[in-house]
Amino acid sequence: MGRSKTLFQLQEFDTDLDNAAKRITEIDIILGDRAELDAAILNQQKASNVLLEKQKFLASTERAVEDHTLKIDQNQKKLYSGAITNPKELEDLQLESTSLNKYLSVLEERQLEAMLETEGAKDIYNQASANIEALTKKREEIHSSLYSEKGQLETSIVSIDHKKASFLNSTSIPDLPTYQSLRKTSGNIAVTLMTTDSCSSCGANIPSAIAQEARSPVKLAFCPTCKRILHQVV
Repeated sequence: MGRSKTLFQLQEFDTDLDNAAKRITEIDIILGDRAELDAAILNQQKASNVLLEKQKFLASTERAVEDHTLKIDQNQKKLYSGAITNPKELEDLQLESTSLNKYLSVLEERQLEAMLETEGAKDIYNQASANIEALTKKREEIHSSLYSEKGQLETSIVSIDHKKASFLNSTSIPDLPTYQSLRKTSGNIAVTLMTTDSCSSCGANIPSAIAQEARSPVKLAFCPTCKRILHQVV
């Protein structure tokens, strides 16, 4: 096996391991991301607080109507009980009755507005709660799929590691230090394919002399631009 081919084979193992590790990191980030759900929960809490205030106000308007209705009943009993015969007192009670009934209309209108606002706040709260339920269900489905994918990736990593170890144990790689050094300085890609006399990583044109070396099984050729090892698939 040629020098660049050996390193390219090793690169394929490492690339597969890198990709699997990167995807696991992405999955862990997704699994740990609660931003959307937390925002929905916060929105529900705000809706709950608004609903509670509306319910309290509605209850106060209901009590006001009840208390005022009691005053009207008391007024009517005095007015029509026959116990009061003084014309002036009767006139005063009649005026009070008219005033009480007018204000009752105001209180009942206020109560109706409070009822409508409470119903609106309740609808918003129910929508917020339904949104949390939908998000939770969606998260459970996505997480189930991601946990399954993560398990497969972890199994794949073990398998690739085993193959890589077997490859290293069975193959003499004198250029391993060079390969490892380039991995650190070239974005984990130490070996790149040369296609039609150009570097597949950076796109640079490869001079004919270097291209000839890249085709040799006993030499290592390097891209003059990105410095990666060139490998020509035969």
